[in-house]
Amino acid sequence: MSTYSNSFLHKTSQFISGIGHPIFIPLYVTWILFNSNNYLSYAVTPKFQDFLYLLIFVVTFLLPMAVTWILWQKGFIKSFELEEKKERPLPYFLTLCCYIGCTYLLLSLPLPRIFGLAMSGACLALLTTFIINFSWKISLHMMGAGGMLGLFYGIALVFNFSSIPAMVSIALASGIIAGARLYCKSHTLAQVYLGFIIGFFLEFLFIYISAPFIIGY
Repeated sequence: MSTYSNSFLHKTSQFISGIGHPIFIPLYVTWILFNSNNYLSYAVTPKFQDFLYLLIFVVTFLLPMAVTWILWQKGFIKSFELEEKKERPLPYFLTLCCYIGCTYLLLSLPLPRIFGLAMSGACLALLTTFIINFSWKISLHMMGAGGMLGLFYGIALVFNFSSIPAMVSIALASGIIAGARLYCKSHTLAQVYLGFIIGFFLEFLFIYISAPFIIGY
């Protein structure tokens, strides 16, 4: 393979890793929930939907990115990708704090409870990743992708509506992201597979067990 091809594939893999970064997942999930064929798009007014996008963007994206940038400026981390396992605990913990804050806000607002519970599941996945990271480097990208698939599989069972287009799209995107992470040598095959599996079951089981609290909202 030529040097140009290698460079193109590497840049493409980096781009895919960027747009597939788990920091975007709360926004992706919110968009899918509002644009699927279910009652959620009618239960929340368009203006409140815009407000919700802004809230999630600020709390789960801007704040963690600002914190990561400060850590990078101070020399605590070498890059935003957090490639080294030892660099991850502090950014993960601070991001978890942002996610917990967002969960509290979502559960406090006059919204269908699924939004707050979905964020609660994301907190659980991030906490699990934070704990695992002390002994092993697991793929947070694939934890997020697996968590998205588990979330929509769970709400399909709980609400009894079809999430097949969303689940197929997420499954395909997960495979592409996994390939990108492996091509960039950011993770081993085991780290990618286990990240996806753990993320899927954590989110699915959390939503399924929480079903009695969701139904009716």
